[in-house]
Amino acid sequence: MNLDVKLSATQLAILTLLRSEDIKGNKYSPIPGKTHIVKELFAIRKTDLGADLLSELKFEPDNYGPFDETVFAALDGLRDAGYIAFDSSSTNYVKISLTDKGKESSDMFWYILKDDIKSLFKYVKINYNHLSSEKLLERIYSAYPEMTVNSISKVAKKYRPNESVL
Repeated sequence: MNLDVKLSATQLAILTLLRSEDIKGNKYSPIPGKTHIVKELFAIRKTDLGADLLSELKFEPDNYGPFDETVFAALDGLRDAGYIAFDSSSTNYVKISLTDKGKESSDMFWYILKDDIKSLFKYVKINYNHLSSEKLLERIYSAYPEMTVNSISKVAKKYRPNESVL
C-alpha cells in the first residue's frame, strides 16, 4: 500500500498523533474527542518543531480556547477517506480512532519520521490524551492565557488576563 500523498500536513499530524503511544504505552489509542485533538495539535504547533510542521494551522481564541477550523476539515477528510472513525457509542463525546486502513497508513508514515518528530507527538499524547476536557483546558489556559479571551468555559475565568483600566 502506498501512503496517500494527497494528505495535508494537518491530516498527517492527526494520523501521527493517533499512531503515537499513550500514557500506558499503547499505540493507536483513540483521542477522546474533538476538543482533545484540537488542543493536542495546538500544543504541538506551539513548539518550534511543531510550528515548522504545522505552519498551515493558525489557532485563534474561540469558545473553548485555541481553535482552527482546518482541524475539523482535516478530520472530515480523513473520515471520508476511511482513515479514521468517530465512535460516540460510549459517552457524550466522540472518540476518534484509526481504522485498519488508518493504522496501516500511519505505520508507514511513522517509520519514515525523524525521531524528534515521533518524540514530540508521543510527548503530547502521553501528557494530554488521558486528561479530562476540563483538565486539558486548564493546562492549555495556564500556559496560554491569551487563548481565554473568547472562551465560554468556566476554567477560562481562572486564567483570563485582567483587562487594564485606564
